Amino acid sequence: MTHQVTGSQSKEFWHAAKCVFLHAPGAEQLYEERVVLIAANDWNEAIEVAEREARDYAASLDHCTYIGFVSVFKILAESLCSETEVYSLMRASTLEKEEYLDRFYDTGSERTGKVES
Repeated sequence: MTHQVTGSQSKEFWHAAKCVFLHAPGAEQLYEERVVLIAANDWNEAIEVAEREARDYAASLDHCTYIGFVSVFKILAESLCSETEVYSLMRASTLEKEEYLDRFYDTGSERTGKVES
């Protein structure tokens, strides 16, 4: 679909893989959620490639450990371009909207930029 293997009959598809890392363990744990694009023939191969890449990434940094979490999303778009969905995760919850965001995405300890009002 999006990436043909040269000289092969098999097709690779793009996948997005989110892995979780622990940086500089200590009194305050610093976790990183990292999403990378993976070309693979199927979901199992995408997981294998993502985990290998995650171990390599962690090994390239001081005090970084891949903690063994990977979530893979097969990209269904024919090609990658602006606004292509590259990752999605659905979670059932009984939490109200604000509680849900506070619990999973806006705890106050994220190291992200803020939009000025």
